[in-house]
Amino acid sequence: MHMDLKNLPLLDARLALAASFVREGGIVADVGTDHAYLPIWLIFSGVCPRAVASDINEGPLQSARDHAEKYGVADRMDFVLADGLAAIDLDAIGVTDIAICGMGGEMIAGILDAAPYTRRAGVRCILQPMSSVEDLRTYLARTGYVIEDERLAEAAGRIYTCLAVSYDGQSRTLTPAQTLLGAAHIDRGAAEALFAPYLLREYRSVQKKYRGRLAGGLDTSAEKELLTELQQIAAENGICLPKE
Repeated sequence: MHMDLKNLPLLDARLALAASFVREGGIVADVGTDHAYLPIWLIFSGVCPRAVASDINEGPLQSARDHAEKYGVADRMDFVLADGLAAIDLDAIGVTDIAICGMGGEMIAGILDAAPYTRRAGVRCILQPMSSVEDLRTYLARTGYVIEDERLAEAAGRIYTCLAVSYDGQSRTLTPAQTLLGAAHIDRGAAEALFAPYLLREYRSVQKKYRGRLAGGLDTSAEKELLTELQQIAAENGICLPKE
């Protein structure tokens, strides 16, 4: 039964997107929880019956406890001082959905790599990298995680991506554009409201790298290939890109 939502803590668009990937009735572990608004929202709104909030530092974890008490859900939460997932008894708690938000892509990949539990059947990981997104996608494809879905959100003037991931053990090869943009975003293209500014941002980044390498007399073949691929994607979606 869903509770009265009038006092629900507000999630920004970035965390709301992550929340949308958590499955109804699942037990979520929020790694690097900070204020714990994500698990609190999920319990308070009736999506999850229980949640785990973990953080590497005691200060944010105490803040998580305080917020959970404020919203009356502390009795349905576990609070764990943990680096990644290692100190969380995922089995005993019955965690089904693992949220790792607000970290760099390389750090998220490291947390997954050190946690065999994330490779169990039926476990979903919700990943929201703040940087190094290409490194995370490359890691996922290489090590057998499948990206079930990937969506964009804008918060505080910045576009973020969030991935819903599970493990099937099948290694994959991504094209340079898929590594940079995400296959799901490319497949939806302009049908996704934020795709045009997202593509433009990434195109400019590659363009800047291309120009820098060109000025330094370095090989630019990889950048040229990627720019061509991005130009084709833009043309297919009616998106205008800046000239080289």
